[in-house]
Amino acid sequence: MVATLENTGIQTAKYCNVASLGVLIFDYFLTLEPEIRWTWNRRWNVARVLFVISRYMAFAAAGMTSYAVLATRANENCTNFSKASNATHIISILAAEGLLIIRTYAFWKQSKKLLAVLLVLAAICVACGVGITNFVGGLLTAPVNPSAPPVSNCNFETTQASAIQYGFLVAYELLLLSLMVFKRYEYYSDCNGRLVRAIFQGGMRYMTAIIFVSAVNIVITSAVPISYSEMMDLPQVVFHTTLQLSTFHPAQED
Repeated sequence: MVATLENTGIQTAKYCNVASLGVLIFDYFLTLEPEIRWTWNRRWNVARVLFVISRYMAFAAAGMTSYAVLATRANENCTNFSKASNATHIISILAAEGLLIIRTYAFWKQSKKLLAVLLVLAAICVACGVGITNFVGGLLTAPVNPSAPPVSNCNFETTQASAIQYGFLVAYELLLLSLMVFKRYEYYSDCNGRLVRAIFQGGMRYMTAIIFVSAVNIVITSAVPISYSEMMDLPQVVFHTTLQLSTFHPAQED
């Protein structure tokens, strides 16, 4: 009975991740025309670099996750593959967050002091999120018995420590959301232009959705059986990429 429930959880997590790959591909072709119109012919700058990384690194992350889901890797050591896959996820999410930082920076009248603070806090959140997650994950991992036969570490599962990194992400999103709301009603209260509305409303939609998705991920990784723990692994990346890019183009149009 326990084995049946565990297999159900793992299969559910795999289905959610493969479905996310389909959503990513579908969204790509839906948004390819505005990408060509508003991005391909623009000069290279920080925003365009972050856009390209967020847009296309997500496919690398999706490909590696799908391989982990579908491939049979009995008696293999997947440590290096898992680290590389996690790196693609983190880079894609960071690029999407970078676009949000640029949006907040622009909304705050290009305040260089604010930009410096946001970048420093982002670096602290990334370092603490990854570092503490790895440290706690190591504590939660059962020690290996040297006399026991080798066992594959390619199971599609993660530890409860993964919730920590999403906690840092939620905290940073709440900070950016608060900054946007404060500036909207402190400085732009009498301004209702299209550009202000595009930047503010797009940012609000993105941050609210990401906070919700991250909160769901925290609950799944920390409170449900471990077999379901990777259910939101790729969906988190896909939500970051598709939502951020859907708000990036309307702001470009204005």
